[in-house]
Amino acid sequence: MEKFLKVPVVTVNKPGGGGAIGLSALVSARPDGHTVAIGTVENMIVPTLTEGKPPYSMEDLHIVAQLATVYGVLVVAADAPWKTWREFVDYARKNPGVKYGCPGIRSTRYMLIETLNKNANLGLVAVPFDNDNEVKTAVMGHTIPIGSWDMGSAKELQAAGKIRILFVFEPTQQAGLDPSIASLDTFLGKSGAYQEADVSHCLVVHKNTPEEIKQVLKETLEKVVKDPEFLADLKKMELMLNYLDGSIVMQKKLPQRLALVKAFYKERGWLK
Repeated sequence: MEKFLKVPVVTVNKPGGGGAIGLSALVSARPDGHTVAIGTVENMIVPTLTEGKPPYSMEDLHIVAQLATVYGVLVVAADAPWKTWREFVDYARKNPGVKYGCPGIRSTRYMLIETLNKNANLGLVAVPFDNDNEVKTAVMGHTIPIGSWDMGSAKELQAAGKIRILFVFEPTQQAGLDPSIASLDTFLGKSGAYQEADVSHCLVVHKNTPEEIKQVLKETLEKVVKDPEFLADLKKMELMLNYLDGSIVMQKKLPQRLALVKAFYKERGWLK
């Protein structure tokens, strides 16, 4: 963004609360376009549905654009007995209660795995961890047989001979993986339950940001996502360019995801 705006852009990391800490900082800042945030649709939805709700609602936020998607994978230790996803599926169905690791009970990855779990009748049991690194340690240490995290670090660990990637939620070839590795499309088909359940990062501003500033940011992002240097960085980080105009995200994707999350929460008795 610096390249096209010709002004410094400083990153301030504010982790915590499923994205609520960062978005709270955005909403409390002056809505003049000098403070923006990166968040996922889940960051905007989930904190508002849980106890201890943040000091903002989805109506306080304006999505300028969706930018890129994090590939998610399911992996086992390199010496695990399952060489393919199909072998693991057969084992799980014959031995209900196999544990899997995920970064948090209410994370997007948890929702994806649980929906897959239900639709494929796998009988898996979630073991929530605080972050991806804890999941990695548990899988490689054989504390749990299978776990999920981002593809970038999984590829590195697979190349080092420490883990084996069995499954990817996004299209296999698009992810640059061996075509024999199963994906959501090849295993179950991309059903409606999954269409809006990805981990995509969006640029967000306060809804009261002046329209002309929102437009400047939108035009800037349209240039950024075509920039060769930016695209090369995405490839290095194993992220998928998934640009979508913010108006489409807010009018279509956000309501669809909200309905999906609410149905998921209601099924588990999480909605108050």
